[in-house]
Amino acid sequence: MNLESAIARIQKSFTQLNEAYGRAVFDEIAIIQVSGETTLTLHYYEGGREAAFLNDVLEDSVALRNDVGDTRSNLGGEFGFTREGGGEGIDAYICLGPRIFLLCNNTKQSMEEVTRDARWLTAQSEFLNASQYFAVDPLKL
Repeated sequence: MNLESAIARIQKSFTQLNEAYGRAVFDEIAIIQVSGETTLTLHYYEGGREAAFLNDVLEDSVALRNDVGDTRSNLGGEFGFTREGGGEGIDAYICLGPRIFLLCNNTKQSMEEVTRDARWLTAQSEFLNASQYFAVDPLKL
């Protein structure tokens, strides 16, 4: 899958996710590519802090990385959540391809708060569906 197709797929899937939840689950999403240990390239961003996002993402993703562990072997479709994100801390990811990730964040609530809403049970299947597109057809940059 190319970047344009991946963005369209994510937008469509997240529209369905938000409809199932009754409001936006994530108000910040970004597609990043990881090179080496700490070099990140931002390929797409939606949210309110684009200028600061890349500078802050390593710190903002600590809780997620601690919960998920090593993602270097991810090829596409893998995903993870942390309940400790909160605020600017990244809440979830979907691996879009080798060392390419969609980072998802709710800057107003933590995933613990999001998942307390009973509608999350329905909405989470839309998140899983989004991840599965990339298991079958990973993003290639």
